[in-house]
Amino acid sequence: MSKLAGQGMLLLLAFVAGAVSMYTWQRHQLRQDAALLAELETSNSVWTPNLEQASTAPGLVDEQAAANAVQPLAEHSQLSKIEVPEIQSVVTRSGTFFEPEGNDSSAQDTTPVLDENAVVVVPVATPGTAVPAPADTKISMIEAPVQALVINSVEQYREFKQRARGSYPQADFDTQQVLVLESTSNLPDKVFEIISLTPEDGKLVVRYRVNVFGLDKKTNTHSAVVMEKQELPLSLIQVL
Repeated sequence: MSKLAGQGMLLLLAFVAGAVSMYTWQRHQLRQDAALLAELETSNSVWTPNLEQASTAPGLVDEQAAANAVQPLAEHSQLSKIEVPEIQSVVTRSGTFFEPEGNDSSAQDTTPVLDENAVVVVPVATPGTAVPAPADTKISMIEAPVQALVINSVEQYREFKQRARGSYPQADFDTQQVLVLESTSNLPDKVFEIISLTPEDGKLVVRYRVNVFGLDKKTNTHSAVVMEKQELPLSLIQVL
């Protein structure tokens, strides 16, 4: 046998020995993995990390600790007792008089002190009706600009109903007219309520009220009444 053939045989034996060793090691590793999987399948325990000695990495914030920390209030509470000292009493439409508890009216000066530009409003009652009101109370009235619309024909009434909503009275325009109040400000038309129509001193006095309560319950967008045809000029007077 030549020297070259001997070296080739040695290389082949070395390769075979390495392959056998690798195969043996892989078989051993597979047996260990199979044994570990079999142990995990039959065990009820779960591996969990031990965090007793754990600490937050530099530059990070512990969200749980931040959530549990008590933060001082930066602002004071917005809830406070509401006091309106300028309102001394309330008078309802029926004339019932209410005063806040603890308000001793007898100890107060009954003469109101008004600003020089103040407007004193005196309630005007409908004919035959008395409106009682204590003389020492502060009564304010919402003033709103308004205009009267007199409808004299079916065509005008139809045009009005096209821009109004609700149910309005029937009228015989041969002998009757329809009076409607319309707002000339940003207030809705439904805030006006016609109280009475009274001929006085050659005029037809229209007394009306401004009522801003319960607007969402009103089905009509305007206040309208049917009246007999007349040529008297109108005089609008706002009452409480």
